[in-house]
Amino acid sequence: MKPIRVAICEDVRDVREGFRYLLNLDPEIQVLGAYSDAEALLDALGGGDLEPDIVLMDIVLPGVNGIEATGIIKERYPAIEVLILTIFEEQRKIMDAIEQGAAGYVMKNTRPGELVAQIKELYAGGSPISPGVARKLLLELRRERGHSSAEEFHLTAREQEIVRGIVEGLNYREIATRYNIAGATVKKHILNIYKKLEVNSRVEFMKKVLNSDLV
Repeated sequence: MKPIRVAICEDVRDVREGFRYLLNLDPEIQVLGAYSDAEALLDALGGGDLEPDIVLMDIVLPGVNGIEATGIIKERYPAIEVLILTIFEEQRKIMDAIEQGAAGYVMKNTRPGELVAQIKELYAGGSPISPGVARKLLLELRRERGHSSAEEFHLTAREQEIVRGIVEGLNYREIATRYNIAGATVKKHILNIYKKLEVNSRVEFMKKVLNSDLV
């Protein structure tokens, strides 16, 4: 099985090398490179020397910050997923990161085993979000939401439950456990939800939710 290829962008050397060491302990993950600033990461991507599946991105970086770098990566390399790994739980930073295309937002104090699991979840199509971040995201969604409703999108009761689960940061397995359904069934529901909302990615999904009354 091909390993999950990861790149790290973190300006603090000890933290950067700690992540590299931790992730390389898992045989299913391969760290391709670790960079102290976004410019070095973007240069490596642009030169074709770096082809990661996932980038772990800090927010506070010298020069181009992590949120700006996320937008650049998603514009130039849409197949690369960006997982924000930070100490910040500010609503605006969370929303800015998602709007720029981040597929997950996880705190740096996440336990090592959980971080590895979240990387694998992201690679499998999930959207890992730390619980505290999920709560702030829900508050922001409720404050800014528009008027389009679940009924207008013809979402079933089950699909509405799964939408709430996704927004809360649950992965497929957790959604399946919560509603006592199979993981494959969850994936089918999500495909139907994407079709009804006319979106093709988690980022588009979150933007649609932001402008709707779906949660």
